[in-house]
Amino acid sequence: MPHGQHGFRVIGEQGTMSPEALIAIGRVTKPHGLQGEVVMLPYVYDVDLLPDLTTQPILLRQGKDKMQERVVVGRRTLKKRLLLRLNECHDLAHAETLREWEVCIPRQSFPPLPPGEYYWFEIEGLAVYASDGQYMGTVADIIYTGSNDVYVVRHGTGEVLVPALKDVVRAIDLTQGSIHLFPLQGLFE
Repeated sequence: MPHGQHGFRVIGEQGTMSPEALIAIGRVTKPHGLQGEVVMLPYVYDVDLLPDLTTQPILLRQGKDKMQERVVVGRRTLKKRLLLRLNECHDLAHAETLREWEVCIPRQSFPPLPPGEYYWFEIEGLAVYASDGQYMGTVADIIYTGSNDVYVVRHGTGEVLVPALKDVVRAIDLTQGSIHLFPLQGLFE
């Protein structure tokens, strides 16, 4: 069953994914304590889906141009949030300067998934085609429902919700940047 159960955002181009792409995995929401720890709100419903952040540098991004590389020297979970201790961040004042920065890691940090499973960042931006080949729009967002994901397909000002089910999605082709649907009466009417 095709689904994008692993939700992260891509920084830069969407659709076909280059290995050099940066993936935004969360954002720093506030400092935690007096020793420079920060709270990260993950862009995923299950923090266990995140790669090990202590084995690689991360990039903090603010706005379009401002980035800085950091090393996570400590990580712990607190109520669906992560508490991160970053190198060179040793007090509350410095941790405060990182508020609202996005936390990004390279695409190649994510392990490959089994066939038929996709990260959200691989699905977002793909072109969606009806069974007759008609272009329906692109996947602008994905809604996690618990039972199956729902692709938000936008074209112009129109929007259609497509359930990510094997009876609806015929094929996902990451190399072509497309999703092809089975014939479904009433889905796009």
